Amino acid sequence: MRAGESRDTDRDTESHRQRWQDWLLLDGDRRLVVGFTTVVLFLVIASVVVSELAPLRDLQPLFYVLGGLIGGNLTVITVVVSINQLLLSRELQAPPDLESQIEGIIEYRSDVEDAAGQVAPVEPLGFLRLLFENTRREAQRLGGLATSETDEQTYEEINEVVSEITTQTDRVDSLLQQSQTSTFDVLSVTLTTNYATDINRLRQIEWEHGAQLPADVSDAVDTLVHQLQNIDIARQYFKSVYLQQELAELSRNLFYAGLPSVTVVAIGLLLLTGPSGTVFTSPYLRAFVPLFVTVGLLPITILFAYIVRIATVTQRTAATLPFTTPAQEQ
Repeated sequence: MRAGESRDTDRDTESHRQRWQDWLLLDGDRRLVVGFTTVVLFLVIASVVVSELAPLRDLQPLFYVLGGLIGGNLTVITVVVSINQLLLSRELQAPPDLESQIEGIIEYRSDVEDAAGQVAPVEPLGFLRLLFENTRREAQRLGGLATSETDEQTYEEINEVVSEITTQTDRVDSLLQQSQTSTFDVLSVTLTTNYATDINRLRQIEWEHGAQLPADVSDAVDTLVHQLQNIDIARQYFKSVYLQQELAELSRNLFYAGLPSVTVVAIGLLLLTGPSGTVFTSPYLRAFVPLFVTVGLLPITILFAYIVRIATVTQRTAATLPFTTPAQEQ
């Protein structure tokens, strides 16, 4: 195989791996992730049983496994519900606090509308698109001013930042046009759009050129920085809304799956209490064990599917402007 073909193969493999990773951690429907993980667990457990690595001659360890699953599921459900109650308690505010919070949101929305010259949509998708349109327009205005009012070196520095911001906003806008209307779909588009580096470069240009920078160019830089900050504010706000929705859905699904799971595993334990140890003959027992253990692991599987996405979103939006982290620059 030629070196070029080898590199292409490596890139394709890496691309497929990245797509699978993104699907598992972010993009995939959590119900599909739960289903996929459940099937994988069942196949792994069934292969161990069928291969005679687990001969099932002594059923006492099986009692321990099923009993542990019941206790573990009850603990998991209790802990998750307790965490949700803690988060919910933070939302129970007095009227003055709620009024202050709403006024702050309205002020922020008015700021965005003044920059856009139109009333902002109330849906996250439309509002975010308006934000990126504002930012792109201000970036282009800054680039135009730099062309006519600055020297060649300053223009090249500004144009480099403007080109990067324009490319990023165009990419995000195209993704938003393809996005659905759920909060996570909107939020996921912005997970790699931290503009701390761009803001820092714009500030550096202002610092280095100082009074030599024309006043209208300096004002345009400040306006663009403000628009980039507005994007980060929207992202952090939508993240808090998404986390509340995701944790509420996680709690509901854990209850939906937890009660049947505990019931099925409890029935499995009762079926092992026959006079000969179990009511199943050997072939049926080998089918019984993977099925009941997989069902017993269902709440953990649901928790896994939701927590990996919550953790990924939190990691990629951990820092707020003017700071950033390596995970947010991927």
